[in-house]
Parts: sequence; structure tokens; C-alpha cells
Amino acid sequence: MPRAKDLREAYNNFYVEPLKEYQEIADFYVPRPGSVSPMQDLLDRIQLASRREKYLFLGFRGSGKSTELYRLEAALDRDRFLVVNYSIRDDLNLSDFDFRDFFVSMALKVYDIARVEGIALHPDIEKDFLDFTRRITSITEEEVTSQSSAGLSWSQILTLKLSREAKTRECLRKELDQKISDLIQRLNWLIVDIEERSGKELVIIVDDLDKLARGQQSEDFFYKNYQLLIEPSCFVVYTFPIPLAFHPQYENVRHAFDGDVILLQMPVKRRNGEPHKEGRGFYRDVISRRIDLDLLEDGVLDLAVDSTGKLSELVEVMKEASLNAYRKGQKRISKENVASALDKLRMTFDRTLTQAHKNKLLEIDSCKEAREEGPDSVLTRELLFSLTAVEYQDEEGRWCEIDPMLLPLVEKWRQSL
Repeated sequence: MPRAKDLREAYNNFYVEPLKEYQEIADFYVPRPGSVSPMQDLLDRIQLASRREKYLFLGFRGSGKSTELYRLEAALDRDRFLVVNYSIRDDLNLSDFDFRDFFVSMALKVYDIARVEGIALHPDIEKDFLDFTRRITSITEEEVTSQSSAGLSWSQILTLKLSREAKTRECLRKELDQKISDLIQRLNWLIVDIEERSGKELVIIVDDLDKLARGQQSEDFFYKNYQLLIEPSCFVVYTFPIPLAFHPQYENVRHAFDGDVILLQMPVKRRNGEPHKEGRGFYRDVISRRIDLDLLEDGVLDLAVDSTGKLSELVEVMKEASLNAYRKGQKRISKENVASALDKLRMTFDRTLTQAHKNKLLEIDSCKEAREEGPDSVLTRELLFSLTAVEYQDEEGRWCEIDPMLLPLVEKWRQSL
């Protein structure tokens, strides 16, 4: 995908999606300055471990976690590892999410990798798994036959029913109330059988767990069920919503896993307000890899970088600015195009913030830290989930800041107090 030479190409190059394909990564990926990358950290751990370890991969939405996980999948030695990389957003109903649905989806993904890789499972293990999943979902032979004739595999049939049918989810959850350990046991039988027959180690990468529809869903899933998450007998990488790391319960969860790897946003300013040279360079490279800089008027690059503090937000603003310039018949993107895109996004946030949220953001702006008032307080986590507050890290440590895009609103909020 070449660097954009006109506004139409620019609009299409600034897409807010993970870099997945080899050519996308080759053309657009920008390595983060600093020490070992999160992808390399996970890769080294998996390659060195003699046990089947479980990892948490933390980061804010839009920070680039999915891209790093695609890079991890590509970097793992296929002669040694079998990789199952999937997104819960594609396979489950996030507005009605339950840990029992999740473990069924994981088992189905593991079962499906055997089919895809041409691995003949032990007949008794396969039959037992199919019989068990039929019982807990009450799926009929007629439904299986009907969907199979459309070219769908068993795992695809059940995944579709789980994501689309509330009745199937209700039935499954009722059956698994007392049988979740039976399901995990069968999952582990599949894992062991696949590893023995393939001569490879299985690695499961579960993406988009940080995109659960509500913060409470994330808390329930991780804090109530983390002991189950370490039960699969293979390597597993779980994406973990970084706002939950601000909860007192996080330490209990973290110690249950073999490692927690963090992908933080690159800052554009330091804690004291001075420019962050490496961070600004990273974001400038993100833009210059996607667009010929001759398409930008003077000052546009600096304005876009300095006004955003998140990777996905920067890409979104540049996409909108490309559209604004195209609509006006311009040949280049102006500072006015970027300012208009920023205003549009800024007002979206401003409308959704309560006075309590704004007061908390003003506190964060003053002390550069994000702390809850008490164990029952959720203000800070709500701001982190919504990305109106962002945690950064550099050689001086970690700090929290209002999303730089919202800083023009700070004075207005102070005057309203």
C-alpha cells in the first residue's frame, strides 16, 4: 500500500483498523522508540518458557495492541507452534457477554484448528467433545445437517448460534452453571491431543477483551473468573483493559498470571509540559508513512501531532481532515481542515462528560495522576475506559494526563466551577 499522493488515497490510507496483512505492516508500521517492544517481549517469553504460560497484554483501546498481536503471530516459528489468533468481537455478542460463552468459543477455536491444519483427532476425544457441546446447546441433528450443507463446520455453526441467538446462550449458560470444569477438561483434552499429534505447541491469542461493551463486564470477567483463565493447558495471551489495572483487585489477578506486558500510548509532551521528542517523532512517522508530506500545508503535521495523544485518534483526525480538504476542492490539507476535525471529535467528548467527570479531569490535569477516591469509586476508570484520560510512560516513570485534544476545554471547565 503506497504512500498517498492525493487526498483520495490519503483518506483511504488513514483507516482506524489494526495492521494485519504483511504488506500493511511493511508499509505503515512504525516501531515505538525505547526498550523491548511488547511483541518482542511476548515472543521471547513464549520461546523461552518450559511451561505453558499465560499472559496479560495491557493497553488502551486504539494503542495498537491488535497490530502487535498480528506481528506476534507472524513471528512465532510455525515449525514449533500452532497459533489460534481470534477476536471475541467477531465471534461473540459483546452486549450480552458471559464467561461461559467465552470458554465455549475458545474450545471451538481449538477444535477448529485441528480441522484447518488437517490434524486427525483421537476419535474418542472428538466424539466426546461433539456430544458434550450438543448437550449444552441443545442443538438438533437437523440444524447441524442444514447448516453443514451450506458449507459450515461444526464450530462455525455453533459460533453463529452463540453470537446471534439469545436462546442458545441462555441454554448454554444454564447447562454450564455446574459444568464449567467439565468444559475446560474437554478443552484440555483437545489441546493435549492436538499437540501430541502435530508435534507442536499451541498458542492461543485472544484479542479485543478490552472492548467489552461495559466496564462492569470487564471487571466481572477478569476479577471473578481469572482462576479459570489460567486453566487451559497451552500458552494463552489475553488482552486486558488497562483501566482495570487501576482497581485494587488487579494485584490479585496479575499474580495469577506468568507475565503482564504493557503497550502504553506514546506521549507528545513530558510530565512538565515540555515536548517529548521521541513521542512526537513516532506520531510524525505514523503520518509520513501513510501520506506524502507535500500534501500537508505548513504547520499541519505539528498541529495534528500536538493536538492528539493517542494513535487511533491521530489517524482518525487525519482521515477527517483529508475529507474536509477534499470537500473544499483543495489539493492539500490545511491547518483549518485539521482544526475542524479536532473540533468535531472534541465536542463529541464534551457532550458525554458529566460535571463529576470534568472535575476529575481537572484534578488529573493538576496532579498528573489518576487515583480513585475509594474502592467503590469508578470515575477514574470511566475516564480511562472512554480515553478522555490517558496514561503515559517515559524514562521518568508513569503519569496520567487529559487527552491533549481536550486541553482547549480545560479553561472553560475551570470557569464553570
